[in-house]
Amino acid sequence: MAQNEVDATNAKDSGGSLKIIVIALVVLLLIVIGVGVALFVMMNNKNSTVVNANGEVVAAEVMEQKTPIYVPLEPTFLANFEEQSQAAYLQVNVQIMTYDEAVSVAVGIHMPKIRNDLLWLFGSQKYEELNTVKGKRELSKKAIEVVSKVLKDAGEPDKIEAFLFTSFVMQ
Repeated sequence: MAQNEVDATNAKDSGGSLKIIVIALVVLLLIVIGVGVALFVMMNNKNSTVVNANGEVVAAEVMEQKTPIYVPLEPTFLANFEEQSQAAYLQVNVQIMTYDEAVSVAVGIHMPKIRNDLLWLFGSQKYEELNTVKGKRELSKKAIEVVSKVLKDAGEPDKIEAFLFTSFVMQ
């Protein structure tokens, strides 16, 4: 009879342990599912919400990671400086950076007009102004405006992110 009581106690203990293990596994499964759903929603949500200092909910755009497209403007540009007492010239290699494939294609289509207008821009520069970093940055900004204008006038997309000098020689 003592043996039967020990067997009954062991059966109750193993049944209780089994219930605890099953409950723990169910809770763990629910946590994993919850984390999975949260990650899925966050990854697929293009807009997220942000609460500002006044407690108002404001939509914030989540920037997509895009690969930049670099469009080289070849061949090398060569222009004389304006108003020099002696012969001086500017020789530059440049690339346009954009994230829009349509801009890349449009630059290729309108390359002769873009090169013409950039040559006029480069030829109108003064040696003293381009001899500084500030002058080179200003030239880059003006070049973006020139290229954007050509594209815009042609009815093409004109979103240019940067105008990059890959070689810059003044003599």
